[in-house]
Amino acid sequence: MSKSIFFTGQPILNQLLNLLDRGKIKSIARAGKHDHYYKHFDTYTHLITMLYCALNKCTSSREVV
Repeated sequence: MSKSIFFTGQPILNQLLNLLDRGKIKSIARAGKHDHYYKHFDTYTHLITMLYCALNKCTSSREVV
């Protein structure tokens, strides 16, 4: 991976998102047809939301909203 690992001063969620390859995630979702019927909430957005939930220790979907 040629991505930078110098993350000083960035929030943890932003550091994690910098390590993810958005194109690779989208190609995996396309290959598995996971985004076939989505309207507004694709696989990448769902992944970001779930990472946010885990890092902020959310216990319900209302906390995320």
